[in-house]
Formats: sequence, structure tokens, C-alpha cells
Amino acid sequence: MWEVSIARVVVTAALTASLVACASDEDGAGANGDSTKSTSTTGAETATEPTEEATYLEEGDLPDPLSLREVDGRTIRAEPFADFAVASGTGVWVSGVAPGAVRYDETSGDVTARTRIAGAVTQALEEAGGEVYVPTSGPNTLLRLDASTGAVRARVRLPGSPAAEGVVGADRTAVYVLVDPLEPTIAVVRGDEVTDTLAAPAAAAGVRAAFGALWVPTSLGTIERYDLGTGEWTTVTVGPRPRFLDVGFGAVWVMNQGDGSVSRVDGRTSEVETVPVTGEVIGGGDLTTGAGAVWLRTDTAVARIDPESRTVTHWIDLPPGSGSVAATDRALLITNHDHLAVHQVPLPLPG
Repeated sequence: MWEVSIARVVVTAALTASLVACASDEDGAGANGDSTKSTSTTGAETATEPTEEATYLEEGDLPDPLSLREVDGRTIRAEPFADFAVASGTGVWVSGVAPGAVRYDETSGDVTARTRIAGAVTQALEEAGGEVYVPTSGPNTLLRLDASTGAVRARVRLPGSPAAEGVVGADRTAVYVLVDPLEPTIAVVRGDEVTDTLAAPAAAAGVRAAFGALWVPTSLGTIERYDLGTGEWTTVTVGPRPRFLDVGFGAVWVMNQGDGSVSRVDGRTSEVETVPVTGEVIGGGDLTTGAGAVWLRTDTAVARIDPESRTVTHWIDLPPGSGSVAATDRALLITNHDHLAVHQVPLPLPG
């Protein structure tokens, strides 16, 4: 396995507390692109000074690229629009594949479950507690699916349209859905109903739940952290245009579309370490954790990042096009909706 040191920017984020203003199924499709967010802000703000300056370390080269053939990858046709992916156990759920969402077996690549989806699935999926959560628009609904069979356990009516692509997060107690792009709101779902709502930060672009908090990326270059115990918001500065994020290895990992970097936000201290990867804007893409690594899906590749050394250990070239990525213990599944495909790569990777 290649271990190549790359430039790192270690930033201890200024912590800023800010309260901001806050049936039947059919085919669905979506896209991992950009969207415009609200920028209105209200509420008191407090801030602390950063405890140290950003430190720039020496930059090295990325690993030599590997082709899909070199990693024993196979390409599975997936129509009409293989989009977001989320791992669950020994399978991966993918939205936008007829009749709406399907489950692929991690090793055979066979479709083992199918669920019809009413409306458009233009948002990332989430998995927790043996369920897959699918937010849809038209109607504005959160589907709770059995992660093994795809059976619909509940259809929860949302108080607004899902507001961005990374709109859903979950912990052991609730599911959180970002809705209403004009007045961003987080709907709190327990069981089969919305039990509460929270005013979301300005320019909110998604939500994840971990470490007793909600983590909300914004197009303003921040992650807004909502403490579920105290109800307080704090601001963590990351890279430009943070978008998709996932949780693992004691941290929240964030894809910064503006410069192709990945920020690691410590789940306990909120300190930030940013790992440059592409050095270029990512138009779509995705980020996930799993199989002992962090995986960054760009417009033309998937990069494997070691969570301990913060180094890029593998680089897999892909046919150009946007899509998602999900990792089980035995396989990496990469969607590529521009090529009507899902790429399946056995794990561990060679090297």
C-alpha cells in the first residue's frame, strides 16, 4: 500500500456560537451538483480567538493512479440515473436506479432488493439502526426502508421540500432532515412523525448527527455545530464550499468542493486539520467513511485517505462524471450517473 505524505493545513478553528434564523412509489433521480442557499442570519454571536496559526507542511506527490482494471473493478449498468449510495451491512443502496432505489450485494454485485420511490430523490441517503432513510420531493416525504429487504416501514410527511443534497442525518434517537431552502429548517423525525423543528444556519447545505451534536456544512466555508444537549450553535471554519460529509474515526470528515481538500473536524474538540487532495474544484462528488478509510469521490477519481496518517494511499481513476461512493468491509461501490454505471471494486485495494 502506498503511503505518500501530502501537504496538510492544521487549523485550530475559532469557535463561534451563533444562533441563526432559523402513499405509492415511482422512479426517482438526482444529481450531485451545486445549489443556492439562503444567506439570512439572526441571533447573538460570540467568538474566541484561534489558539494557533495555520501551519503549512511540505507538499509531496499523490500516489500513482490505478485504473479500474488494475483494482479488479467491474462496471454494472445502472439506469436511469445511478446517484447517491450508502452502505448497510453487506450491501449498498443506490438511488436513481429503477424502480427508484436498489440494494447491491457487496461481492456479487447482484441487486438483492428494490423499492419504488414516489417523486424525486435528489438528496444523499443515510443509514442507521438497520434502516435506510430516503428524503424525497414531490411529495415531500422521508421514507424509512428496511435496509435488508427494502420494505417501507414508514412514510413521514416533511414540513417542506428537502433543501439540499446532503439533507439527512441520523443518530440512535432521531432522524434529522434539512428542509425549506428559503427558510432552512431541520425537521426532527422520531418513529413515523416529525416531533420537532430547529431553525437551521444560513446557507445550510446538509446535516449529520454524531458526538452529541448536529453538524451542518454551509456555503460560507463553515461547519455549524448544534449541541443537542445545550441547544447552542458554534461555528467551525473549514475549507471553501464544504458540502458532503461523513462521520468516523473520532471525527467529522468534510469534502471542500472549492479546492478539492478534505477537512477533519475532531468530534470532541472541533479542532480542524485539512488535507489537500486534488488542488482543484470538485463539481459534484461525495465523501464517505468505511472499510478503515475515508473515501473522496471527485469528478474523475476516488481517493483513499488513511484516517491516522492523513495521507492519500490510493488513487483510482474513473471515467469522467459525477456520482457517489460507499464502502463495505469487502467492496467499494462507486456510482457514475453520467455513464449509467455502478463501479464495483473489491477491498482491500492492492499494494
